[in-house]
Amino acid sequence: MREFLVNGLKEIGVEYTEKKVDNLLKYLTLLQEYNSHTNLTAVRDEKSMIEKHFLDSLLLQNLLDDSMKTAIDVGTGAGFPGMVLAIFNENIKFTLMDSIGKKTKFLQLVKDELNLENVEVVTSRAEDYISDEKRESYDLGLCRGVSKLSTILEYIIPFLKKDGVFLSQKMEGTGEETEAQNALEILNSEIIKIFNFELPFCKDPRVVIKIEKREKTDKKYPRRSGIPLKRPL
Repeated sequence: MREFLVNGLKEIGVEYTEKKVDNLLKYLTLLQEYNSHTNLTAVRDEKSMIEKHFLDSLLLQNLLDDSMKTAIDVGTGAGFPGMVLAIFNENIKFTLMDSIGKKTKFLQLVKDELNLENVEVVTSRAEDYISDEKRESYDLGLCRGVSKLSTILEYIIPFLKKDGVFLSQKMEGTGEETEAQNALEILNSEIIKIFNFELPFCKDPRVVIKIEKREKTDKKYPRRSGIPLKRPL
């Protein structure tokens, strides 16, 4: 699997070290073992896990910059993209959040096994976790989610500092960026650029929407649990 992974990294133009590759392969082993008894991902083939989870996450790598010191991944699941990016960016402190305990238990295992001092694992919903301490405290927001962009924005943007960046990973052709205009205005944010990528081997298309926060967010956002999903902005 090492050769397949390294070839994939080269195809998407991501620099790597042997230690980072080793850690990804350990992560892969842990994911396969855990997934055999606890359902974390429907993807079970080794090569597909590498391409559709690891390499997919690393499509963001070249969009990061030196100003990013703190990051939050909301609804991280089995750690995508946050855990993968944490392995490749030891200088960034990552908060990996998910509301499902079996997933955060796995993330804690990965953190411990790989000795990732730059990772904090949180079992919570975004609207419950946010506080005066956490509000507007992150440079980077991440979410590789299935919820609509207008909903995800309400979860992510309140955590970001002014001028913070949200990199939203979506499938191709959803048109969600148009639907999200009202949410962007309410949350004082705007789409800066839309990147179109493809996975290196299966060629599946991927879209990354880069969003910047322009001003502070009204403290009434995010609304209480369940409301952003039922009534998107």
